[in-house]
Amino acid sequence: MVKREAQYIGGLNAPHHYFIAQIKVESSCKEGLIAYDGGTGLMQIMPATARELHQKYPYLRKLLYNPLSPEWNIRAGILYDYACYKNTICEGWYFAFRAYNGGLGNINREIERAGSCEWKEVEKACKRGRDKHVDFCRVNISYPYKIFRFAEEYNLK
Repeated sequence: MVKREAQYIGGLNAPHHYFIAQIKVESSCKEGLIAYDGGTGLMQIMPATARELHQKYPYLRKLLYNPLSPEWNIRAGILYDYACYKNTICEGWYFAFRAYNGGLGNINREIERAGSCEWKEVEKACKRGRDKHVDFCRVNISYPYKIFRFAEEYNLK
């Protein structure tokens, strides 16, 4: 299902192995999961983002709105990944995944502060803060690295 959706949305050479790894990172591949912060489904899409995606993409509206449905959630997550890819200042899946995880505006501000598309420079420009449980910079910076590490298991073409 992930490969089919990735190829439909991103073309035959879509990096479906990244999206499978992203599902592993987001939900450990557990259907029906709702996180403490409201992230829903296999790709842990936030409720407001889910509603926005459903309104924006006719291809997603072909499915009944159900963020817990694996098919809906995978399609929505991959559409959102590509939207992040197209709308980050710097090109590449590293930046797209950071936008997916921590917000497009946040990653674009970090890129602007860094004045660079070098990953390490952008990471140094992170100023997201923390709460009593989470260091938001650490979580967001580690996110694409986890995806890339797991993706090698699924890069079977």
